[in-house]
Amino acid sequence: MSAIELKAPRIITIEDRGKNYSLTIARIPAKVWLRYFEGIQSTSENVNGKRVDSFESSSARLELLYATLTTAEGYALPNGKTNIAQVDGWKDMLPLGHRLAVANTLIDVRPSDPSDDEAIALGQESVYLDAVWSADASGKMRKFTGLRHNFRVPSVEQQRRISRDSTRSRVVGGSRNGKTIWLGAQATLVGLYDELIVSVEGYTVDGAAPDRDQVIEFMDAYHKVGAADALFAPASVKVDEDGD
Repeated sequence: MSAIELKAPRIITIEDRGKNYSLTIARIPAKVWLRYFEGIQSTSENVNGKRVDSFESSSARLELLYATLTTAEGYALPNGKTNIAQVDGWKDMLPLGHRLAVANTLIDVRPSDPSDDEAIALGQESVYLDAVWSADASGKMRKFTGLRHNFRVPSVEQQRRISRDSTRSRVVGGSRNGKTIWLGAQATLVGLYDELIVSVEGYTVDGAAPDRDQVIEFMDAYHKVGAADALFAPASVKVDEDGD
């Protein structure tokens, strides 16, 4: 089974009007991901006596793209140019729809249903993710499913940390028309992931299964956040509504 190579650049391909375009993304360091998370705007404010919530992340995603995009292929270049790097400001010239598509692909990570029916062992928990990552050798994008993250069971103190940091905010302005800015807990989730992770499946580092230290160093921080967030989410209770 193929795996995500964590140290390799990502090549995102787009098909538009019958032609293929490819954009190459360098490996995204954790500090760049954390800057993206800090750029997400989640606010609540009072407008005419009513609470209005807003959420905006597309600007932060585009900034993430600009910081990590290294080259692009398939586009027609000005006369005399043989490489897109020779074009000043080429990133701004890419179609906005292409830029947004690539930026959205970088965060295309979601929880996955467990792929096995083993009983959960005491003292450990496994979380599964599905993710779109990079084009294969033929240039086709594919989704990786059942990416497994094996954790130690969180402590009460670790649960307390994420509960506290998930509700952090600051208020700007007065009490009547003040705006509440929600700060997010992604940095805390990354830290908790590093504390609790034991091993992963579905990823490689230099073509081999990574050890724990390599997982901590090279695992994509967005995958860390997705896995840790699922780890701290409550399970569902099965209720028989037809029972007596």
